[in-house]
Amino acid sequence: MNIVLVGFMGTGKSRIGKLLARRLGMEYLDTDEIIEKRERKSIYQIFKEEGEDYFRKVESEVVEKVAKLNGYVIATGGGVVLKQVNVNFLRKKGFIICLTAEPQIIWQRVKHNNQRPLLSGFSNPREKVRKLLNRRAPFYSKADITIDTSYLSEEKVVDKIVNSLPKERIQVNLGYRSYPIFIGSNIDEVGVIAKGFNLSKRILIVSDTRVWSLYGKRVKEALKEANFEVEYFQIPPGERYKSLAQTRKLYNACLDFKLERNSSLLALGGGVVGDLTGFVAATYLRGINFLLIPTTLLAQVDASVGGKVAVNLSRGKNLVGSFYQPRFVLIDPEVLLTLPPRRVREGMAEVIKSAIIKDKSFFSYIERNLDGIRTLDPYLLRFIIGKSLRIKVGIVEEDEREEKGIRQILNFGHTVAHGIEAAANYKRYTHGEAVAVGMIASGRIAVKMGYFPLASFLRLENLLKKVGLPTTFKEIDKEKFWQALFLDKKVKEGRINFVLLKGIGEAFLTPDVPTSIVRKVIEGLEK
Repeated sequence: MNIVLVGFMGTGKSRIGKLLARRLGMEYLDTDEIIEKRERKSIYQIFKEEGEDYFRKVESEVVEKVAKLNGYVIATGGGVVLKQVNVNFLRKKGFIICLTAEPQIIWQRVKHNNQRPLLSGFSNPREKVRKLLNRRAPFYSKADITIDTSYLSEEKVVDKIVNSLPKERIQVNLGYRSYPIFIGSNIDEVGVIAKGFNLSKRILIVSDTRVWSLYGKRVKEALKEANFEVEYFQIPPGERYKSLAQTRKLYNACLDFKLERNSSLLALGGGVVGDLTGFVAATYLRGINFLLIPTTLLAQVDASVGGKVAVNLSRGKNLVGSFYQPRFVLIDPEVLLTLPPRRVREGMAEVIKSAIIKDKSFFSYIERNLDGIRTLDPYLLRFIIGKSLRIKVGIVEEDEREEKGIRQILNFGHTVAHGIEAAANYKRYTHGEAVAVGMIASGRIAVKMGYFPLASFLRLENLLKKVGLPTTFKEIDKEKFWQALFLDKKVKEGRINFVLLKGIGEAFLTPDVPTSIVRKVIEGLEK
């Protein structure tokens, strides 16, 4: 989505636009600057020599062109809204924000600039400002929001813009199994959202003890306020509790609460909670409603899409499971502020994976904006979550159940990662940390086989290191690792299907990876 700034001269569109673009990691452009470059004249000269009609014609041509771009902050001239066609172009891919200010403030800001064509030649330019503002007010009112910059610093205006940007809703289109993902919604809205899905009254919340202590009461109260009957079930935090033993306990909790076919299980937590809850929802009474509020970055960008639900066995990860889609997913980026840094870093592994398999420009965006992402800037979080999900949604919609081989590219790095996790008894490495090492392994295999340029591999390795993710492993049971590797779900007829890279944004699946290369690469990663 583009962010389009409209408004009268002197309201700060250019300066605020540049600050906003820097804050959001977006590109910036100014339609007046483009016009001046195209015409090789200043705006003042164009008005003086060619007239306003000519200028408006050129302005519309420029607006039509820039409105087709994606991901830009666009500052426009003060009169761009006078033509409805301009507004229509800008609104197709843009959120329009009008900056305004009081007439006397505007005059104080522009009175020393003699290059304002609409104010030149008037004996009372201050009165001209007032009249122009009144004349244009109905046109400026067509903006999505209006912000008065009269008494705000430029930084405060940028803050207001960021906080006013719309929530995002992504629809996962899978026929009768389709569902929405609400990004940016507050977890306190879950009751209102749930009411719109024709659910029966009983909802059992499943969470781990840590997440429940932070958000459990809020979610429970929000559902009760929407007239749902609510109970909860807690598990200890950790991958080893995504087990058949916990599955049995949750089945019994469903029976105790007398859940019926149209009752719901709501997962409030990270990937472990989501996988366990989804698996039980898929199998209890042959399937009941599954609702999802992921509370880790990893779960928000990964488990939110695709419906893979499973539990672990002692000999391998996710070996007992199903495909089962939720009714809806609610993603509140603010919950990430309570995550330990290690959990944020592991989530970034899946974000980077999404970029490197499918979107070169997104990979570059992450490289450029890593500082803002580290500090958990709310907009950057929303952006990387939304972008990662759109990548995954596009793939899942093509191949929901991995029947065409398309969806398997999402497993880049996961083959080795699952082996590392199992060999470390799901204790030493988090899933995201194991995926980071797995991506390095797959990247090195691709380099050795002549597919992946070394320079591109080094960019991947450097980005993972900057995020703080591991690129090597140590102290795991090697025999258990190789056993888990060949029990992986991607093994067919005794051959491992590896996801490799031809370039950043270009992933492919192949069974033709010699075991000797795999062993050599894995040995090189052990420290």
